[in-house]
Amino acid sequence: MGRHSVPKETKLGKYLAASLIAFLLISGIYFGVTRLNDSAEKSEKAAANERQTTLETKTADSKQPTDQKNRQTESTASSEKTITKTSEKKTAKTTATQTKKAVVKAAADLTKNAGKVYYGVHYFKNEQTISSENSEPTIAANIIELFIMDYALAQAGGSDQVIQGKQLTEWLTPMIQQNDLGATNVLIDHYGMENLNAYFAAQGYSDTRIEHRMIDINVPFEAGDNYTSLDDCMKLLKKIYDGRKKVPQKMMLEMLTGQTIRTKLPKKIPADCTVANITGEQQKIENDIGLVLTKEEPFAIVVLTREVSDIVKTRNAIADFSLAATLNK
Repeated sequence: MGRHSVPKETKLGKYLAASLIAFLLISGIYFGVTRLNDSAEKSEKAAANERQTTLETKTADSKQPTDQKNRQTESTASSEKTITKTSEKKTAKTTATQTKKAVVKAAADLTKNAGKVYYGVHYFKNEQTISSENSEPTIAANIIELFIMDYALAQAGGSDQVIQGKQLTEWLTPMIQQNDLGATNVLIDHYGMENLNAYFAAQGYSDTRIEHRMIDINVPFEAGDNYTSLDDCMKLLKKIYDGRKKVPQKMMLEMLTGQTIRTKLPKKIPADCTVANITGEQQKIENDIGLVLTKEEPFAIVVLTREVSDIVKTRNAIADFSLAATLNK
């Protein structure tokens, strides 16, 4: 008999069983490793999340004092700002009160040698006004010339107008800067009193009126006079100041700045301070109005007097009044 041999089917079955066992082992190892990796990855993520949470908590904790400090700083700054504003208001109020006392005190000297006095000071920056508050029509004397200039420059042609062969400025300069009565009368005759008075009324100069040509101050005159008032003068001065950078107010200011008669308002004011004024005299009348252009606090000033008993003392009192308004701004 020959040797016994294992059928082929048996060998094949063993081979398949061995392969299945190997596959199961490999799969088990693979899934085990995968689970281990997943577990490790989850652990790392959890640790990272925990670290992030800790960092955010620390950041929030550290930010909280900073925010609180910023709020405290803002609150302090706001409080300091409020205190500063309050302090500035108190200082401004105190200064305004002191200024008024000084100006009113100086104004008292104006009445010592004049039967009637009208005065006013208006500071343009802080808008403080100090006034006798008794405005009414009073004799203008040469102050009327400023109103005539206002009218003349408002006419067609402005400063280029030609009157009796001369340019308008050739009449305005001596009229304003030297109180030239002849030049004033040329303009009154040229424009006509009726037209001048209608313009004054239209501009709101309700107390200003021309009733006669200019005459020598030493000549007694019993007829009507030329009039203006504290309020009208202040109104015109404000108009000139507000429009000082444009025509025609710019020219008006230049004319006033060139004033040669400086015996009253400009007399005691420091030389480095620009004073643009026009003065006026008539029997028992001493007037002066203008703009004092200090850098810190420019102002308009008006002094009109009548029934003057002492010309020299009244002029000095006007100079002192102007100086008080300048130094106590």
